Amino acid sequence: MDQINQASMGDVIYDRVSQDLVSGKLRPNQKITIRGLAESLGTSSTPVRDAVQRLLRGEALVQHSMRDVRVPVLTDVQYLEIARIRCELEGLAAACAAELADAKDIARLKKIIARDEAAAKSGRWGKAVEYNQQFHFALAEIADMPVLLGILSRLWLRMGPLIAGYYARNKVELVRNHRNIVAACEARDPAAAAAAMRADIEDAREGMLAYIETFTTE
Repeated sequence: MDQINQASMGDVIYDRVSQDLVSGKLRPNQKITIRGLAESLGTSSTPVRDAVQRLLRGEALVQHSMRDVRVPVLTDVQYLEIARIRCELEGLAAACAAELADAKDIARLKKIIARDEAAAKSGRWGKAVEYNQQFHFALAEIADMPVLLGILSRLWLRMGPLIAGYYARNKVELVRNHRNIVAACEARDPAAAAAAMRADIEDAREGMLAYIETFTTE
């Protein structure tokens, strides 16, 4: 992370760490230290501590002991609940995007998919999962649903690390259903777009559950 020099340091740090969670730069069970964050951000410990406390209150981070703060590992029940919510909300975003997407929006989605594919083929799975997150959020932006985008951001604070860890570990294709969503947008077919989004989330269910299990067996 680049050094930050802004007045509202706590808010900036909160936003930066949140984005690292959403995009999957931080992975399940990864340890977070106040000192480490402060050094990487070029700031003092106080605003970092404030940001971490906010993330703890939002359950985006968990505290195991006084000096042990980590990215949480979702339980099976938590994952399944969030996945079910995502199917409904992200399916809605995809459907509305299919109704509104213009040629520029379609080109934007295709560019994200191409970058995702290129990153995966070159073994840059960290970048591939970042592009995956960008695709999902782009649909809500194209759908012109800022409230929904805010809700998805909070859900992905919990899900981003898990999604990134799963795909990076298992090298699973990320974009097959994304192509189907784009095709549905081109065809102005909201139902097909919503179905493809639900499939994108549901296809990973068993693999995600198996990945969660590795944290109790390793």
